[in-house]
Amino acid sequence: MQYPQLLFISDCYKYTHAAMYPSGVDEVYSLLYCRKPRLSLESLNGHIVAFGMRQAIHKLQRLYDEFIQYDKEKLQEGLKILYTDFMKLNPNDESYKLLIHKWLSLPKDMPLTFRVVPEGTFIANNTPIISIHCTQSKHCWFVNFIETYLNSELWKTCFVATQAAIFKRIEYDCLGYYLDESFNFHDFSARGMNGIMDCYTSSMGHILFFSGTDSIMALQNICNHYGGNINMLGSIPASEHSVMCLGGQKNELHTFKHIMQQFPNDMVSIVADTWNLWEIIEQLRTDKEAYQMICERPKPIVLRPDSGDPFLILTGNKDSKDVREQKGVIRLIHEYFGFDKVRIIYGDAITTQRAQAIYTWCKQHGYNPTDFLCLGVGSYAYNSGIRDDVGLVTKMTWAKINGKPTHLIKKPITGSEKMSLSGQIALNKDTRQVTQFLDHAMPNDLLHTDLAIPNLSDIRAYVKQEFLRAIHTTQQ
Repeated sequence: MQYPQLLFISDCYKYTHAAMYPSGVDEVYSLLYCRKPRLSLESLNGHIVAFGMRQAIHKLQRLYDEFIQYDKEKLQEGLKILYTDFMKLNPNDESYKLLIHKWLSLPKDMPLTFRVVPEGTFIANNTPIISIHCTQSKHCWFVNFIETYLNSELWKTCFVATQAAIFKRIEYDCLGYYLDESFNFHDFSARGMNGIMDCYTSSMGHILFFSGTDSIMALQNICNHYGGNINMLGSIPASEHSVMCLGGQKNELHTFKHIMQQFPNDMVSIVADTWNLWEIIEQLRTDKEAYQMICERPKPIVLRPDSGDPFLILTGNKDSKDVREQKGVIRLIHEYFGFDKVRIIYGDAITTQRAQAIYTWCKQHGYNPTDFLCLGVGSYAYNSGIRDDVGLVTKMTWAKINGKPTHLIKKPITGSEKMSLSGQIALNKDTRQVTQFLDHAMPNDLLHTDLAIPNLSDIRAYVKQEFLRAIHTTQQ
């Protein structure tokens, strides 16, 4: 028997909190905010990128609607499984009856008001991303019930978007300006994500800043939710090791020629490290037919070394006995072909630190990496985080109890770093200052009740403004 998904979206302990609330709770208010991110955020002046909030709330609304429309008898069966079979509660206790009643009496419309910052906002420490308010005393328990859901849905999208912003800062520092449509960093992370639906949502974070992606799932998300315009994005034909292996090691050069012939008018990426990277580069230069094919193409081929230490493979390994390896791929390609004919993509084990080191080396040696080098960003960078890296937490900070507004605060003597925000909160749209201890809405609040999902073009334009604002802000 299947039951509504809404019954299974939270940590177990939250299913009994409704029975623990004191009497007289009229309203409650909770915040999802950024608290002490663990990521190294110096290049972003301590900011994370808040993204995916509206899509998560829309999904929650669909789950809620499904629940409301479900047969009440079947709902009671599902609740019995949760509370008696699993949690072993006594069905004769008043607390049990109260909990079941709370679920079955949920109203047709979800009893929550969300206020959310714009998608792609750069958020500093102790800054709210979402506020959740319930003014119906009977349903106040539902506010913090959805905490688990919101945190689990959002931390990854924020993490990927923040990592992408750090890659963007590397590119920005190299160029000295913000490149609107950039293919210098390409999303290779799909196979390393936690399932296709994870990729569907989290891979959107990369394309806030870059136009190159192999995560087709993100394109489906754009078509479903973000306006459907994918013209600003793209990828190119590319081989993989299976393609090269099928031709055989002795025929590797022929495989290169065959691939170039199949895509005579397009950029095409060809794996070059299936066997001997340095030897195949040499053959492409010394074989007259291959060299002529490369030189006469209207668009360059893209050489893809894909194993080893990215920095040493690209920039050279002075300890190698092979002179070509001592030079590295960048210098070899520059000397043998020129970057107008052969470009480079490296998509293995790229991190923000390695990308920065490669870009720094290029600038020190007179190269502009944005002219010829694409770095493929995989799960090594985009699926290596946890919620603490972006610092997302949800805390109840305000309530109305017996008609009296009350500021709530968590302030553990054993961990001052976990002291919570308090009261209702506003985030000044102009100064980005956080104001606590409010009992009313403030004008010019960046948190807003508009839950419409903007199209991708508008989000990218806003993200550009936010990026430039954040990197020129004194670190908080």
